[in-house]
Amino acid sequence: MNTVAAMRRLIVFAALVAAWLVACASPTGPGPATARHVPVVAYLGYTTSDVGAPYLGAFRQRLAELGFTDGRNVAVVERYAEGQYDRLGDLAAGLVRGGVDVLVTPGPGPTMAAMTATTTVPIVMLEAGDPVAYGLVKSLERPGGNVTGVSSILSDLAPLHLDLLRRTVPGAMRVAVLWNPTNLAEQRLWGERQTTARVLGWQLQTVSVSAADQLDAALATIAGGQVDALYSLGDPLILSERRRLADFALAHRLPTVFGWREFVDAGGLMAYGPSTLALYRHAASYVARILKGARPEDLPIESPEKYELVVNLKTARALGLTIPPAVVNAADAVIQ
Repeated sequence: MNTVAAMRRLIVFAALVAAWLVACASPTGPGPATARHVPVVAYLGYTTSDVGAPYLGAFRQRLAELGFTDGRNVAVVERYAEGQYDRLGDLAAGLVRGGVDVLVTPGPGPTMAAMTATTTVPIVMLEAGDPVAYGLVKSLERPGGNVTGVSSILSDLAPLHLDLLRRTVPGAMRVAVLWNPTNLAEQRLWGERQTTARVLGWQLQTVSVSAADQLDAALATIAGGQVDALYSLGDPLILSERRRLADFALAHRLPTVFGWREFVDAGGLMAYGPSTLALYRHAASYVARILKGARPEDLPIESPEKYELVVNLKTARALGLTIPPAVVNAADAVIQ
């Protein structure tokens, strides 16, 4: 009787071991083949990793708040064109070949490069100006295709920027406009700038910069142009040189207005536009929704969550200007 019981226990044990071995070999079992896929989110930037670091920091932080921590259950990779638009296409194609789950593209240039590289990988854009006018999406409500994200139609801001200069710099007649002609968003702004300038009776002097090594010549042109103020929306290339630009303007006693607060933090006079950090956090929310199963074509394109007016009173004092109290009181941030 004891021998029979022992044999039965041996048979049961052998069956359990066999079942465990089968489970380990199965694609759904607990063996190595069950390693969960870690989604890859790729950022395609126009400038450099140093310039992108604070913004990607905000992006990663928001992703983590939404349940996706870089290095744990998602991998965020970065590629930068180092200020050369013609590199974006190859970088985008390389990312797609390497296998990514979502592409994040700041601006129309990187977005178009990503769209050329893939029609299936979801693309989350930000800082892209007017995506409908550029042909990036069919509509803001139902973008269709594989592109969605945050729209920032900055052409609406051009009249506000020039009006800020009018109110702050009495008697200004000639304004230098520093811009990147290869940036579609900048191109679209030009009509609004010209219309506003005609209303104010101003002359706009356009100075273009499409590569980092052109900035010295551009600043020399502005210095010799007998202008009363300097205006730049803030193309990524120009934004990356904001410290040099602010120092130049102060040395030549030029009041400035920009589209991004980073210029004012660097010493510029005034800025009004979307919060860049908020844009990146907003984009992260789109990425999280896509990683959870949402389709980009079903996600309406939204406007920036936050616009901010920033004034640098320290710079104003150095220029001998008095910022009107109404402008100071309306500011979201004042640098003393």
